[in-house]
Amino acid sequence: MYRQETIIRVSFREAPLAHQPQRKDFYFGCLSAIYEVFTSEQVGCKVTNLWNANIKVGSPYANRLCVVSREPFVRKTREKPSRATEMFGQ
Repeated sequence: MYRQETIIRVSFREAPLAHQPQRKDFYFGCLSAIYEVFTSEQVGCKVTNLWNANIKVGSPYANRLCVVSREPFVRKTREKPSRATEMFGQ
């Protein structure tokens, strides 16, 4: 069993990190996490712009520095044992 979720992908037009000159794509769990790694000057906008852009799968936000998009991915669901199984081993 699985569930489909989305992840935020930031694709820079030029590599933003000097110590990783080949890396242009970065992945985040939420929009605000982008700004834990990059400044608004590096991204080309503030987080409020991204929230207002209503980014969805197939509807990215693009500016002169990068493209921010939602990408689907599959996550396996973990079947948790019921409380009775934990207590009585059934």
